[in-house]
Amino acid sequence: MQHSILILLILQVALSLLNTSTTHAAPLLELNITITRGGQKKSDKVYHWEVDSFPSSLSQLEVPLQLETPLKRGRDQFDIVRDPVLIKSQSQCLSKATLPRVLRSLYPANSYARSKDRHPSFTSTPLPKEAFSGPASRYIRLEYQMLFKPGFNWVKGGKLPGALIGSEKGCNAGCSGGGSAENCFSTRMMWREGGQGELYLYAAKSVYFPEQKPETCRGSLNKRSSEALALLEKRRIDAVRIPEDDEYESYEGGPNGALMKRAMSDSCLQGMRVNISEGARNMCNPNYGISIGRGGGFQFKAGQWHNVTQIVRVNSKGKAVRDGYLAVYLDNNPVIVAQDLVLLKNGYDPKKDPAGQQVKFMFSSFFGGATKDYATPNNQWIAWKGFKMTTSSSNIWE
Repeated sequence: MQHSILILLILQVALSLLNTSTTHAAPLLELNITITRGGQKKSDKVYHWEVDSFPSSLSQLEVPLQLETPLKRGRDQFDIVRDPVLIKSQSQCLSKATLPRVLRSLYPANSYARSKDRHPSFTSTPLPKEAFSGPASRYIRLEYQMLFKPGFNWVKGGKLPGALIGSEKGCNAGCSGGGSAENCFSTRMMWREGGQGELYLYAAKSVYFPEQKPETCRGSLNKRSSEALALLEKRRIDAVRIPEDDEYESYEGGPNGALMKRAMSDSCLQGMRVNISEGARNMCNPNYGISIGRGGGFQFKAGQWHNVTQIVRVNSKGKAVRDGYLAVYLDNNPVIVAQDLVLLKNGYDPKKDPAGQQVKFMFSSFFGGATKDYATPNNQWIAWKGFKMTTSSSNIWE
């Protein structure tokens, strides 16, 4: 743990120097470090990206966020405001103009996954391909801070950002919207009713659900962008309809009762070491994401800043090699630690072009669920800051 603290301090000092420059520069660091474990020293290169301050305009975020498509006011459901918590608590002698800015994602009244509203989304590629290359897969740490508006109406749930790695090219091969996750995986999160949190994992569905037949495709889904991502979420799945939440009981006695029962269990995770907080549960949904660690100690609260951290390591090269790793921390407390996972069906290939294994920050957020009972009844927002992504050949955060 001491080496972890030391490395984080080095990063903080380096970033404090970096952040004295303009926000419009790409905030990227490459650090050579030495880790001591069991009396043995090991050299490593750490790649680190961080955005913790925001300009006044969305159009100025293209470089610091390393966006694939620039954000545009009036088109994209984002705005930039002063930190709402600091505004509420500020002293009368402090000027509002001196308070730091944060990014907000906006959710119009009556919007949900399949409404006609544009969802807050962008795809960021913040680190160079070298950050994910080498003889073995590297640990990836994604972190962000988020604040649900005071009095946030959770309704039945909604999507939150995560990491995306691999290729989504191919017929229904994507890692969202009911895709097969054939050559990719995504680690988005969700909030659920009452503020319950969960990991919403898309990964190697043919491994986790070998009995489930893939959807018959009528067209190609090769072209992907932040806009296409939102549209893909609205697609109707022709395979057996599995709901996304707790409505399984009404289906259990029907012709697909066995499939529904399996979706209520965590059977797809057998043989994998998955530790979750007390009172939480897992649900294996073959059509959509696998819910891991829902509820229990994984609980969001409206009106306060939360820190969300994911640490991921892709499984090794080979067919369904079970040595992948994924941990989720809420406010620095572990709520999910999953080992022996299959994240990519064929694992990390060191000989493959690193660009094909590059990790992206997948910001995709909306209410839903695919049915109107997920829709937000009024205009709502979530505030964001502290975007970070780091890679290392070892888990320096243990």
